[in-house]
Amino acid sequence: MITQCVTVGLLTLFSAMLPGPDFAIVTKNTLLHSRKSGIFTSLGIGSAIFIHMIYCAFGLAIVIYNSLILFNIIKYIGSAYLIYLGITSLLSKVTAKIMTKENKIKKVDLSNFISFRQGFLCNLLNPKATLFFLALFTMIIKPNTPFYWMIVYASEIILIAIIWFFILTYILSHPRVTRMLERAEKYIAKLLGIFLIFFGMALAFLSH
Repeated sequence: MITQCVTVGLLTLFSAMLPGPDFAIVTKNTLLHSRKSGIFTSLGIGSAIFIHMIYCAFGLAIVIYNSLILFNIIKYIGSAYLIYLGITSLLSKVTAKIMTKENKIKKVDLSNFISFRQGFLCNLLNPKATLFFLALFTMIIKPNTPFYWMIVYASEIILIAIIWFFILTYILSHPRVTRMLERAEKYIAKLLGIFLIFFGMALAFLSH
């Protein structure tokens, strides 16, 4: 079981570190808004993974995978949502900023709820996440696996994902990194918008 825990942990970490919709949305909200926005986006992703864990544990992931209609519904909603986020970022102004009374430029922060919702929906509506967790559970969890080990695996997956995105948020919001990227912020916003649109379009053509 210890070996399986290590395997699950490494697979989860490598999956989270790969550039994808979750990576892009956390990066966008952290760089263009604030560290707090990145943190709540990360918590939203973690909460979505919790939902994935629940339906995987009860075998619903297999039902979704075997149902072309359900799979396509999730796929196209997720695709449309990513494209929407990408277009929003692409069409944003130079940066999400306002002028303070002291004539200083200050970033406009997203509310905690919006940040959380974006991270939650970004991960929940991604059928690639469904396929990943289905494969993980099929490989690791057997019919005779004790329930408490299923809880251990699920907790490990959620914690590793959240911790990684927290680390990413803190790195991107470090003052030195912020100063380095400040001049290129408008280009970063456009680039991340293009990435999200690309991920959304790629998702629309995903087959299972």
